Amino acid sequence: MKNLQGKRILITGAGIKPVGFLFKDITTDQNSHTSVTVDGFEYKANIGTATALACAEAGAIVHLVARTEANLQIIKQWIESKIPETKVEYTALDLNDKVALRKLVDSLPTDLPLYWVQSAGLGGGTVKIKDDNPYLRIDQLTDELIDAEFSTINNTIALLQFLLPRFRKQKESRICIVSSMSAIRSVISGSIHMAAKGAISRFTNAAMIELHKENIFITDIRPGGVDTGLYDSSVVQETITKTIGKGYGYDYEKTGLFFMPPTAVGEMIATILMSDGHTTSVNMVARGQWPHEGS
Repeated sequence: MKNLQGKRILITGAGIKPVGFLFKDITTDQNSHTSVTVDGFEYKANIGTATALACAEAGAIVHLVARTEANLQIIKQWIESKIPETKVEYTALDLNDKVALRKLVDSLPTDLPLYWVQSAGLGGGTVKIKDDNPYLRIDQLTDELIDAEFSTINNTIALLQFLLPRFRKQKESRICIVSSMSAIRSVISGSIHMAAKGAISRFTNAAMIELHKENIFITDIRPGGVDTGLYDSSVVQETITKTIGKGYGYDYEKTGLFFMPPTAVGEMIATILMSDGHTTSVNMVARGQWPHEGS
């Protein structure tokens, strides 16, 4: 299997959150988050940050994109402390700003082939919602939540449009777009969250079919719950425990909630980017989490 040396990986949506709650792995009983510790402060990595680490470990130059420069500096310092020989680049911008996205694409160096991982979403803090809670019943839905959820599909389409001219010039391009298992399974209180994830998943599949003949190979990454900090909110935990879990026959009030570490997803993405095959989609859940692949 090849490694990622000689590649630049654009990773949109890299983020961190302060540790607000500790979840445990069902098998090891160890904390299930990916710890980012810099200058004595600990944060939880999101999927984009964990993917950046995995790709850097595989030899890639990673270019991180997110809204908050201070967080990007922390992530850069963390990765470079773990892999001293690596090079981490970053750009701070609002992914919903199309002018800024265009400038980003135009500014990326052309010395190496470029791959792209889109991991923007609520878990990374790219967009903000009340109590970090995307799980609202239909009569509770707000414009704020709807706009936040569907902003990801908008910026994914825009960035792909800007990147296509460059990808078409490359011998091969790889793209991983992180949607969610919520794209293919529904839960009570999840109507808008599932609708938005379904939209990005279906867009990813359609783009994969449309572009593969141009050697642009796209993968839909569908993780279940990941310990990114999104679930640290007591409101979110209560909704999952008392409404969503029981709908699937799980009594999380007795067992506690289980989430997989972001590194599980990041390492999967790095493996896909290195593979000689084209992985079209991946479904992943934590051990102990309901493994339903459809509603």
